[in-house]
Amino acid sequence: MKSYQLLFDNLIDVNPRTGEIKFSDRRMALVPVEALGILRRDLVNTLGMERAKGFLMRYGWAWGYRDGETIEKMFNWDSKQELILAGPYLHTLEGIVTVEQDVIELNEEGLCFTGFWKNSFEAVEHVNHYGYSEDPICWTLIGYASGYLTKTFGKEVLVIEEQCQGKGDSHCRFVAKTVDEQDKRHQQDLRYYKAESLLSELDRAYKEVQQLNENIIHSEQVQKQLTDMLLADKSIKDTIHFLADTLQKSIVIDYYFEKLECAFVCSEDEEAYQNWIKDKGGRKKKLKQIDTFSIRAHNENLGRLVVIGNEELSQKERMITERALTVFSIQMFHQHKLTKALWRKKEDFFEEILNNNYDEHTLQRYTHIFNLNPHHSSRILTVKVDTDSKRKGILHYICLLYPEMEVFLKDQYITFVLLEEDYSKIERFSAKLQSAIQKEFKYVKMYIGTGRKVDHLKNLSKSYEDACQICDFLEIAYPTDSRISCFEELEPVIMFLKGSNQQELIEFCRRTIGDLIEHDELSQGNLVITLKSYLEHNGNLQQTADDLHLSIAGLRYRMEKIESLCRSNLKTGIGRFNCQLAVQIYFALRVIEGDDAFTVLKI
Repeated sequence: MKSYQLLFDNLIDVNPRTGEIKFSDRRMALVPVEALGILRRDLVNTLGMERAKGFLMRYGWAWGYRDGETIEKMFNWDSKQELILAGPYLHTLEGIVTVEQDVIELNEEGLCFTGFWKNSFEAVEHVNHYGYSEDPICWTLIGYASGYLTKTFGKEVLVIEEQCQGKGDSHCRFVAKTVDEQDKRHQQDLRYYKAESLLSELDRAYKEVQQLNENIIHSEQVQKQLTDMLLADKSIKDTIHFLADTLQKSIVIDYYFEKLECAFVCSEDEEAYQNWIKDKGGRKKKLKQIDTFSIRAHNENLGRLVVIGNEELSQKERMITERALTVFSIQMFHQHKLTKALWRKKEDFFEEILNNNYDEHTLQRYTHIFNLNPHHSSRILTVKVDTDSKRKGILHYICLLYPEMEVFLKDQYITFVLLEEDYSKIERFSAKLQSAIQKEFKYVKMYIGTGRKVDHLKNLSKSYEDACQICDFLEIAYPTDSRISCFEELEPVIMFLKGSNQQELIEFCRRTIGDLIEHDELSQGNLVITLKSYLEHNGNLQQTADDLHLSIAGLRYRMEKIESLCRSNLKTGIGRFNCQLAVQIYFALRVIEGDDAFTVLKI
């Protein structure tokens, strides 16, 4: 018997008297595909897409397996290949789908069979009810072909649908292969054939719904307790400890990886959190399960809830955590608003001071309110960043790092009011601040300037002006990298910074002694040092020669070279003044940059 010799009349026996339709000894029934589509829809709505898929694949497998068993007994087949090919003909005769074979390869070890399904009733009905899918949806056809081929070939065969009209393809294409234990797709699809009956599926779904209801009830009870704590004005610390006790997991609230509040159930969790923070939440292998939840209010990021445990959060634990997030958001937003209000008042107070808008009496009254000593020596430190959009985020981060310090935003500068300390401490603080910001906000350039020391708060405006001018000067002088400087370092040129355009100062220095600096850089010379000494000794050759340990003849040669490169007459007052100013600017840059000041002037 050849597969193409299969005819409908030879397969189906219709008894008009009894109304029975039989395929061999098995009774059949003609069912409208619309009814099958409604059944499919109800299964999906009842069980969900994944479980309905598994049910229909198993249903199709049983159908195909029985058809293979029946057709094998009905005829004497020329070969196993003809028996296998009878399946597509049978499927077409039954009105399920038109099957066109493509490639079939089989031997004793395995089977590979590919082909096309056209006019699939499943694809049509699925699209009618759900529209196009992202994945193949001819689940009954997949199951049928897998069951039929498994029975007729004699080994377990799996069919995979690679293209499908149900997801918008022009036709459905299938690939059938004997099961490969190493094939991940095979292992994934096999699970659909191992589930139990529809009753079992419904029972499992019922239990899941029941468990979900229990979880909802429990999470609502926890939320009521959390709400009571909120109404009783309990602190965030109390709320965190309550959640940690409820989940039996460690809880941390942090902001930009800076810990705000925490409740650790064991030292191992604390160690795991610290290691995770060092890795910035990266991909290094974690010994603990760490889950994070964003805490937001009015589209503002207030922090992050971190849950640490030995296992993934269960459905109930995740529901409780998400309920707790609402309470944390309210608590933190309220705290944030209060802090922001006080911060704003202090910010306004210091801004008024910097604008010289307070008289002595008003100043004393407000310094008492804010617990400040107006006669305490202080100075201003300003931070200028090159990215306006990140300025507020950096300010918020700084406030977390230094909660006891007076920090606020004025104009385009993040402004610190520092109590007077020795210069070395301020220098170390500036370096530490720069390192912390760049560690958290990568690729941000910043310029940190510290103004002069003042002995009274009312004089802070002078220190603020210094700090801002220094930041502006650094930004122009070092456009490609972050820099730090202090009033003491740039005092020789600070009056010029206040009274002149900073870019013009740098251009003036380049124009006046730029060639001289370039000569020293290329030849490892010291003509700039020679000019500096000459000017400091008011043009006295002997004193300059003694200072530099040179002969008069050697000094004269150098001075001629210097005048040639600078194109200046150092015997005139204006020539000396211009070179003196340019040298002061250059050495102010050298204080900050070192020998690389030449690079700035060369740009």
